[in-house]
Amino acid sequence: MRKKISDWWTYHRRSVISGLFAAAFAVYAAVSFGEEEKTQLLTGILINQVREDAVTSRMEAEILGGIGGNSETEEVFIDATLTMDAQELGKEAISDLNTQESMAKLTTYVYAHELDFLIAEAAVFDYYQNLNAFAELDGLLTNEQYEALEDMLYAADGKAVGIRMDDTEFIKNYEITLDEPVIGIISGSERKGAAVKLIAYLFSAEK
Repeated sequence: MRKKISDWWTYHRRSVISGLFAAAFAVYAAVSFGEEEKTQLLTGILINQVREDAVTSRMEAEILGGIGGNSETEEVFIDATLTMDAQELGKEAISDLNTQESMAKLTTYVYAHELDFLIAEAAVFDYYQNLNAFAELDGLLTNEQYEALEDMLYAADGKAVGIRMDDTEFIKNYEITLDEPVIGIISGSERKGAAVKLIAYLFSAEK
């Protein structure tokens, strides 16, 4: 009997192994395609504050809850891997590779209409403001919200395009050490309503 089994295995093993691989792939495909993709509520970038996935996941979960999202069906994504040398940004030819790569990645997000907000130090924020990257907050925020944030508004050419985050709980809780951190809503964002909810949450008097 043992010899028969051995002979059978020798003859059929390729077919059996192939069948197992096919079955495993079928199960994987069924599970993967069966999972519903979550709705992306917001995508943001935090520049020059590289964080581990566990920390960004905590940020994402907090923001999702703060804007009233459903963790079962919706999600927020924060990219905290980009680094830019503010002095390099002012040069005609940027030589720093990290800055080049981060700029390319940010540009990709923008052109794909996937980026909704950005948090950066004032010097980096200014560079992108000069490229008209940020939406004017007058008209996006309600009169009440605008007046409540008036002392923290970050203006360029007389237009409020960002909000200073120095004293927010978000900055303190995640030990963000940016020099004059500013948040802005991306002008090309297709989810400005959710971004305004984020502003309301981050600067809520109750926080």
